[in-house]
Formats: sequence, C-alpha cells, structure tokens
Amino acid sequence: MPNLPFSDKAEYLSVRQVAEVFSVHTKTVRRWIASGDLSATRIGRDWRIARTDLKALAASRSNRVAGHVL
Repeated sequence: MPNLPFSDKAEYLSVRQVAEVFSVHTKTVRRWIASGDLSATRIGRDWRIARTDLKALAASRSNRVAGHVL
C-alpha cells in the first residue's frame, strides 16, 4: 500500500489531503468544489470531502491510480 497522507480508516479528508492524493494544488481542489465537480461539506472555515466522493471523482477523470488507492 502506498504512503497515504491519511489513515486507511479515514472517511473524510481535508482539502490538503485531497490535493496530495491527486498531486494538485489546494486551489485546484477548491475550484473542483466550487464548480460542483467534487462534493464537500463545509465545517467552519474548512472543507471535508467524503472518500466515496473522491472515488467518484477519480473514476470520472479516468484516474485509475487514485481510484485504486482510495
């Protein structure tokens, strides 16, 4: 198993963790959220993204590596 920026049992991830998995900037993840490409829940000032939503995003973008890891 690759070295992930989160626990195997984590159901929700932060914007930073999602950015690390997809190797993109945190601003890109925030754009995905703003455009509706990625579902997220706002908790205070932070966003949390469900692991299942990340799998769906990886599948829609044909990112088999991220989809397999998640």
